[in-house]
Amino acid sequence: MSKALDIVIDEFSKMALIPRPSHHEERISAYLCQWAKDHGLQVEVDELNEVIIDKPASAGCENIPRVIFQAHMDMVCVAEEGVAYDPMKDAIKIINDGKTLTADGTSLGADDGIGVAMALYLLQDDSLRHGPIRAIFTTNEEDGMDSMNMNPKYLDGAYLVNLDWETVGSLCNSCAGGDFFIFSRKADWEKAPAGSKTMTIAFSNLLGGHSGVGINKGHANALVSLATAMAMLKQRGIDYRVASFSGGQAPNAIPKFGKVSFAIAPSDVDKAKAVLDEFMAEFKDAFDNIEKEYTFQVEVGDAPERVLGKETGYGLVNLMTMAPNNVHTMSPFIDGLVESSSNIGTITVNDEEVSFADFARSSVAYHATQTGVICQALADHCGFTLRNDGHVPGWAVNPNSKLTEITCAAYEKLTGIPMVVEPVHAGVECGAFAEKNHALDMIAIGPTLLDVHTPNESCDIESVRVTTELLVKILEAIAQ
Repeated sequence: MSKALDIVIDEFSKMALIPRPSHHEERISAYLCQWAKDHGLQVEVDELNEVIIDKPASAGCENIPRVIFQAHMDMVCVAEEGVAYDPMKDAIKIINDGKTLTADGTSLGADDGIGVAMALYLLQDDSLRHGPIRAIFTTNEEDGMDSMNMNPKYLDGAYLVNLDWETVGSLCNSCAGGDFFIFSRKADWEKAPAGSKTMTIAFSNLLGGHSGVGINKGHANALVSLATAMAMLKQRGIDYRVASFSGGQAPNAIPKFGKVSFAIAPSDVDKAKAVLDEFMAEFKDAFDNIEKEYTFQVEVGDAPERVLGKETGYGLVNLMTMAPNNVHTMSPFIDGLVESSSNIGTITVNDEEVSFADFARSSVAYHATQTGVICQALADHCGFTLRNDGHVPGWAVNPNSKLTEITCAAYEKLTGIPMVVEPVHAGVECGAFAEKNHALDMIAIGPTLLDVHTPNESCDIESVRVTTELLVKILEAIAQ
């Protein structure tokens, strides 16, 4: 398979020359379309710039069910501090030391460029024995998942292999769906009470992390923790008026920092500090064995220029402490698998609006519906409106998956090591495909990638060889 590996690396290296950040896939889409034409293959480009390439069956395999190989063509473009890099213009400079692929000062784009490259190899090697093959290269997977809007006609097949998985020897057979809930209310600003002080409390350097695969790691949520501290002040008889509340990086990330400022009577400052000391004692008991580097700051200053109305400020704090956050249910069928969860990820307090995002995930439709019902009831109770800013479909386990059986048998025969079958509590494009073709037998596999979405991203070359050979074995087994 050294020749196959060389082809995969060569195809990947050619794509590295083409800038392809999310939402800007026109050039890579045009490149893949021309690639298909140059290889004499049927190709379509849809209105999303997604590329669909068909390869006919090899002789004698015309009646074998179609296998779809799918990868996304966009990448997350980041660079090390001080590195001059324009993701709209500059190529990725690949470093190949014979064992690992990395990039010179930027993200590598192996997520998911290496998946695209492996599919291109399968499309061009005419020595393989296989039924009809289709390759689907999707757009904007990293920031919106365009494949949710794909025409279902392109998913006409029996099997689908998603090549956007990051651990060789692991097979994903299910993923969680999700809903981006936004709680909001009109901001009603007033002058701060005369003679008041400003108290500011802030968390920084918490661990944060992915709100799907990291939700069960016990990391503290900066925004929820700050809201809890504020709620404790009110419960102890300390009145305040919220002046600002900020923090979080993204709806699908556990917030690692946050800050809230509020007006408070000077006579209540010492009492408030005592309550915050009590809060931090309990926080430390809960998190000090997990969170090692965080800081919590309390500052007191002059009166703020403006504050939110009392009902709005208290409603915001109450709602943030009540809204679903963290793990809700664990799978009764798979040990250690989170079945449903939510994460309060970002907050916005500006001139017009007070809002925060709560990203709910579930692999079970009932729990997803239940979370939505709870969110609506809480929003109504606290005087907020609720909207759904986006739905990501889930992908349930198929207990009768022939493709999983075929792949596991082929991997163990190839390596002598049993394959690990594991669902994931995060979004995978297979969720969008499952919603459009319930009959598709799907898996997600791929080579080993580390530190994706960072300048330290790497791709293990040997795992690329193993994965490519595994894909060939899957095709051969289906053809039999």
